[in-house]
Amino acid sequence: MKQKPFFRSTLTLAFVATFPTLALAAEEPSPEQQQLEINRRFDDQRMRDNSLDQQIQLKQIPQSKQPVQQTESHSLSISKEELAKHPELVIRALIPALSQGKTEIVAMLYPIYQKIDSRWHDPLLTQWQQAILAKKERNYNQSIRIYRQILADRNDILPIRFQLATVLFENKEYDAAEGQFEKLRSENLTPAVAGLIDAYINAIHQQDRWSFGGGFTYLNDPNINNAPKSGTTYGNWTSPKRESAQGVGYNFDASKKWSWGNGFYHQLDLSLYGKYYWNNKKFNEMTMHEGFGLGYQTGRSDLSLIPFLEQTLYAGGRETRESLKRFSKSGGSTLSFSYWLNPKWQWRANYLYSEQRYTERKHLNGNTHYISTGLSYLRNAQQYWYINLSYNRTGTRDIDDSYIRRAINLGWVQEWGKGLSTRVNLNYGKKHYKGPMPVFNITQRNKEYGAAVSVWHRAFHYKGITPRLTYSYHKTKSNHVFYTYDKHQVYLELSKRF
Repeated sequence: MKQKPFFRSTLTLAFVATFPTLALAAEEPSPEQQQLEINRRFDDQRMRDNSLDQQIQLKQIPQSKQPVQQTESHSLSISKEELAKHPELVIRALIPALSQGKTEIVAMLYPIYQKIDSRWHDPLLTQWQQAILAKKERNYNQSIRIYRQILADRNDILPIRFQLATVLFENKEYDAAEGQFEKLRSENLTPAVAGLIDAYINAIHQQDRWSFGGGFTYLNDPNINNAPKSGTTYGNWTSPKRESAQGVGYNFDASKKWSWGNGFYHQLDLSLYGKYYWNNKKFNEMTMHEGFGLGYQTGRSDLSLIPFLEQTLYAGGRETRESLKRFSKSGGSTLSFSYWLNPKWQWRANYLYSEQRYTERKHLNGNTHYISTGLSYLRNAQQYWYINLSYNRTGTRDIDDSYIRRAINLGWVQEWGKGLSTRVNLNYGKKHYKGPMPVFNITQRNKEYGAAVSVWHRAFHYKGITPRLTYSYHKTKSNHVFYTYDKHQVYLELSKRF
């Protein structure tokens, strides 16, 4: 599932079979009962891990390159008719007018530009003029579309990126505008331009607005129950068979800020996300999240404390049930802090505490402490890198479901030429359980490896939606053969913010 800028605690599932002790002279479970408990435990761990993957997401922000070019201003007295006879003068006058966003001059030169010999026409200059003129007519959507088409081919021209950001701002697409401004802020800008960008970002932060987002992801999971290779056995027990599932992942969110002034604000976060598998409905799930808290922000930093409540519905992972049922609820708080150390480096830190309560699987009741910290390096507007370290301690009623997980996450995002963009993500984690599993009498020690590559084209979008194709690989290597598995996935994502 898709990750969010903050960590959502939904810790879902993990089963521990509790057997009567020999001291009480109770009956030993039958092999059939033990095999059933083994199968259920697979479902417990799968759901907990899936939930954790969705919860842990630190927002990454791209940035920009090349200093803004300052063009000297020259005055020239000449009629439009005479100017049309000198195309080189038209181009010389047009280029600084475009780079400086001089709308009236562009509007005056564009008809003359259309009349000069086509040998002097350049697709970039033509589109740039059309984008500025569309903005002049308040046709913001058309202007944004043209600017994005230009950037898809020439993402190194900073004035175009700046003008796109301002149009997005005027069109009240504040999240997209802030992303472009922060890309620009990583560049070697003049103090005046850097100050102007900071002023825009501060203005965005002061907007008391609703922000909405959502998306769909086509899911094709060849090993939905995270089972080992077919035929894996341990003693007299046999691991569950691998199951496949195809379906749709979905997520919708809404948030609103209420500014008090002087940087303080209240914030409301609402979200709903889940998975629907049309050919394996017993694995369907859905989570609802609500958070409301307060924060303080400047153009460089943001500190927030957001208490939250969550409710998870799950079909149960059993053949006998396909409809969603109330599965778990959790409540807690997230403390988040981010700070721009300089225009290229940003530091983030998060702490989350939550209490989980399960409707049927009482052995999973407990709490979670999650801590993460990370850095983003914005080399320029076309490239950025990030690293994140995390520590998660989950305690449950039964000790064999309690664990500590430490992880590292690395990423690289690149805007290439011809409109192509890519994102590469690598992660590694160690998960150590605190007690031995019933039946096996083994304390799990897992090593987890993951990699994902996403590809999309910046010029290929419809109504603000850009398709993104992702390949991912995950492998868990455990000291118990039943919990060693790997899987490859390819999925398509469609998302939009507005």
